[in-house]
Amino acid sequence: GGSFQVLVMLSSLIVGKQTDKTRAYFSVIIGLLVMGAFGLAECNVSLDADSGGNVRLALLLVALLVGPLQPVATEMGVEVAYPLSENTVLVIQQLFANLCSAVFIPFFAAFKDVGSESDGDFARPEYTFSFYMLIVLHAVSTVFFATFNGRYLRLEHEEWKKNQAYQRQQQHPRVLQRGEAGDGLGNVAELQYGAQPTVSHVGTHRNQKLYDALL
Repeated sequence: GGSFQVLVMLSSLIVGKQTDKTRAYFSVIIGLLVMGAFGLAECNVSLDADSGGNVRLALLLVALLVGPLQPVATEMGVEVAYPLSENTVLVIQQLFANLCSAVFIPFFAAFKDVGSESDGDFARPEYTFSFYMLIVLHAVSTVFFATFNGRYLRLEHEEWKKNQAYQRQQQHPRVLQRGEAGDGLGNVAELQYGAQPTVSHVGTHRNQKLYDALL
């Protein structure tokens, strides 16, 4: 159980960080769902001791594949629900996730012995039917996300802001930067966009002293 939680945390951090860079939330979720379905199927097969599989290793594989789904799905929810705040999206998702867990876990526990009766020389292990239900639920979620056609509203807003800033820069380019040119008397022009030109009076005082000396 501890190893399962550690792998979920590590995979969530790694996959979430990489996905935030590319913002390919939809593709990552579909990939994780498809691979997670195979991982769950391997768990179901490994329940049978005669299959030669290791159910513990299969569960750890599921932790790696299914663990990042929640944080990545949360980020995608923030993208499509913009300008709704991140905290609101996270609270809504956590609420529904906890409610679904509270509903489905008793069903899985109740059906753990279904189909495990001995059939001649063959007896199905416990939780076989529960894993079937979990695989079906996983497949339904995959189909649901595969038909998603939402828009990344937060990304579109960020790109719009960048375009607006670029257009303003093109309309009002900087004429002269501080320290790039002067008049030879210490008077440096400051003609940046949004700043008023200022003139240093160092050269003016020097010229005034030279004029007084000549007089």
